[in-house]
Amino acid sequence: MWSLMSVDEQEMPMGTDRVWPILLFLLIGPGTPGCQPDPDPVDRGLNDLPLSTTRDSAGIEIVESVRAAWDGDGWRVAREPTVTIGHTSGDERYLFGEVVGAVVLRDGRIAVADRQAYLIRVYSPEGVYIEDWGGRGEGPGEFSGGLRKLLPYRGDSILVKQFASSGSNIYDDRGRFGRAAAPEMWLLFMHDRPSLGFDPSASSAGTCCTLWGPLPNGALLGSYSDMVSMAGSGTRRGSVMAAIVPAAGGAPEPVGLFNGGQYRVDSEGHLRELQFQVRFSMTVGPDGYFATEGDAYSIEAYDADGSLRRIIRLARGPSPVTDEVKADHEARLRAQSSPEDDEWLRRQLTVPYPSHLPAFDWLHADPEGNVWARQQRFGTEDGISGATTYEFFVFGADGRHLGVIELPGSLEVYQIGTDFLLGKVSDELGVDRVHLYRIEK
Repeated sequence: MWSLMSVDEQEMPMGTDRVWPILLFLLIGPGTPGCQPDPDPVDRGLNDLPLSTTRDSAGIEIVESVRAAWDGDGWRVAREPTVTIGHTSGDERYLFGEVVGAVVLRDGRIAVADRQAYLIRVYSPEGVYIEDWGGRGEGPGEFSGGLRKLLPYRGDSILVKQFASSGSNIYDDRGRFGRAAAPEMWLLFMHDRPSLGFDPSASSAGTCCTLWGPLPNGALLGSYSDMVSMAGSGTRRGSVMAAIVPAAGGAPEPVGLFNGGQYRVDSEGHLRELQFQVRFSMTVGPDGYFATEGDAYSIEAYDADGSLRRIIRLARGPSPVTDEVKADHEARLRAQSSPEDDEWLRRQLTVPYPSHLPAFDWLHADPEGNVWARQQRFGTEDGISGATTYEFFVFGADGRHLGVIELPGSLEVYQIGTDFLLGKVSDELGVDRVHLYRIEK
């Protein structure tokens, strides 16, 4: 099981002898560098402050947490998986080319998307092979483009996202094709971008669209690629437009414009990401969706129609990019490059740094409405490249900060259920396996 982390331990670098799963984190409160100062730090200790405060601002609830609610009674995620799917060699039904998604179906079966094989492979709740769905081709139920993501759709179906030009499709729980999903987003972005209201001088930093998942009413939540103004040179933020595609299909409805990543436009008009890129992220919950712009410890909660319902905050600020962090990052870049990569390395080392490190870079929501916000660790032992751990800040359905769970950086989380966590682990040989871990609450 995961061990406990105190306030003092949180500031320590993660050594190789430390157990990686950590279930409790006591959030650093006011008076700590990078946070709002305590109004009376002498007479008012961290433990004397309320866990969180809730107030109303123009009909929008704001929940700000000073410290974690868990106090030795937090959730635990098993250190070892209860189900492992995937082999290094042997039976081809358990050999994956490249796993890009996995989901636990309503009856407990586990569906795994293999990009190289153009297949959805289905296994029993115990990880025993049952059947394959799909295959490469243009026929019903087949995949014409590379698979990118696998998501549950309204309980008994799945949403299979392919590369933009191949669209995304919905299949039932037996692998039978249902319908195309949100093709209008791709068509508008590629062929009628001015109708979306983007700045004519803006350039796309990506290939089109991200589908974040189905809303409770069957509509699909998506967002367009970062759009970055190319007028003049300098550093700037991209803009991300979120949209909802009705369950019956049709034109996507814009529901918000958010800050995207940080970019540098040089004098020749080339667009590059800054070091330690911030990431806009969204996730779908049981009664709406959540969004974060990645540069602050803040999450916005929306109803399914796009109305802002709640702002969730931590009473802490982002960490500055120190000389130590820069030196560690550059040392990792040099260690990972070879002589033939000299030009690439030279270009990477000229990319500017932001003033602060990212906060949350990915969101998940479980069926109970709890939000898991991922943050990558930085420092002399855990840098941007080859980081060994992620911290997941867990927020309850009411917006309160519950605590932090630490997971290994090699685990890519695909789905968080009421009592399980499903993801992919790649070993040193690049072999993918799907792991299911139990969550004890």
